[in-house]
Amino acid sequence: MRALAEFIMAGRLKAALVALLGNFFPLVSPAAVGLVVLRKGLAEGCLLLLWAILPLVILVNSESMNGAMVWASIFSVLVVLIGASALNQTRAWTSTLKVMLGVSVLSGLTMKLLLAADVSAMREALNEMLRQLQQQNSALVFEPSDLFVAGLLAWVIALTAIAALLLARWWQSLLYNPGGFGVEFHALRFDRLSATLLFAALMGCYLLGQEYVTWGNLLGLPLLLSGVALVHHSVAFAGLSTRWIVVFYMGLVLLLGPLSSVLIGLGFLDSVMDFRSRLAARRSS
Repeated sequence: MRALAEFIMAGRLKAALVALLGNFFPLVSPAAVGLVVLRKGLAEGCLLLLWAILPLVILVNSESMNGAMVWASIFSVLVVLIGASALNQTRAWTSTLKVMLGVSVLSGLTMKLLLAADVSAMREALNEMLRQLQQQNSALVFEPSDLFVAGLLAWVIALTAIAALLLARWWQSLLYNPGGFGVEFHALRFDRLSATLLFAALMGCYLLGQEYVTWGNLLGLPLLLSGVALVHHSVAFAGLSTRWIVVFYMGLVLLLGPLSSVLIGLGFLDSVMDFRSRLAARRSS
């Protein structure tokens, strides 16, 4: 990964090549855009953005691709660009995540309003899939609405963009500030007011019904990431082997629903109770 980051930073042409061909691999194109913005600024990032979305723009009207997912990929690169710029200006992951969350929400709503046909096509595809599942399990009676699909697309945009920006920041740390990313990520923690608002909005979405669940999942992403950061901090604080992190991520993949809820709760409670300071105080006492 270090070699790829060095290749991206070796020149504009090489960065453009990675941004163009990186669409064949998860996160590579948006992460390349993020790295260039973090190191060289927004203007250079905008130039690279054009290369990153070029294959996606070509695929927009392709009959073999779902238009909504193609547009979601385009929006995710844009969110990375904005997020990297915000991180450069604020030097704070919490502020950056709130900016990225807001842009992702706007992206999902924009797709629902301006790309209604693509969103409806995706809704029909989901409904058909659920109908097939209902034949096996009659308890499944939910039919997604356009609002549900728009929230799902916004969640995909935000998740992809956040993961790509994390990767870009790690690349930057590898090249210019070894170990800096780990320290920065371990300290990720929201203030009490922000965490409370996010958690209240998340719970509100869940209470409103199934068609708002995807919007609740979207609003929970920042707290989820804060919970993941707390796990990383705790493992490092206790001096445990990195294999515990591997086990943690394996569990997250296998038990995504239940474990993500636990992590969101941890992220919220940490914002209220500041577990990191309590751990540090216990060690010093």
